[in-house]
Amino acid sequence: MQDAAEPPPLRSRRDLVKELSLGMVAFGADARNLTSQGNLTPAQTRRLLPAGLVAAIGGELVASMAYLAMGRWAYASAALVRQLVEVEYLAWAVTNDPDDAWEWLKSDRQTRLQRWQPGKIRQRSDGRFPNSDYHAHCEAGGHPVPEPAMNILDHRDQWVELSLYEAAVHGTATWHYLVQAVGDAPVTAAERHHRLIDEAHNVWRRTETLDRGFLSPANGSDA
Repeated sequence: MQDAAEPPPLRSRRDLVKELSLGMVAFGADARNLTSQGNLTPAQTRRLLPAGLVAAIGGELVASMAYLAMGRWAYASAALVRQLVEVEYLAWAVTNDPDDAWEWLKSDRQTRLQRWQPGKIRQRSDGRFPNSDYHAHCEAGGHPVPEPAMNILDHRDQWVELSLYEAAVHGTATWHYLVQAVGDAPVTAAERHHRLIDEAHNVWRRTETLDRGFLSPANGSDA
């Protein structure tokens, strides 16, 4: 039974998404400032510059999903989930292999087609990122598919909450990868926001009532 003193799921989802967006945007700005000052080692720069860009992109996506949710723009918020999933992949790559991440940062179109499409990253992840999750997001807003689009538009309130749930899940994973990528670099934003995000995440996990988000059979996906 949910403790009456705890906020309801709708509130805890929004609180976590807010903290994630603030943390990632601040992380991105901090990383950019540090690398532009020239006070980091080459290894720190190669790790932090790609991580900062990934954080800045992810922060804007998460913030935009929260903004769209306020207006009940269900399809638009669902469309952004797929991009956030791809940002999570990139955050993992930054942590897993900094040299790989630097290649992405400096890549041309041909290199991205060969090595940095979502499917290519999933192959390198050794099963960390299941195909079913990504394909569910492609169907539900990631691409304009008729039946899922009608379902989203006809059930706005439900899908807004699903998108916020997905923002919480994938945003949290992205954040933790980015924090690992910091290493010994003096990114104060990571330290400052990590505690706030952890606190919001703990409340969210205690109060969350949704299960598996877009992959739930009730949402018509082919998980």
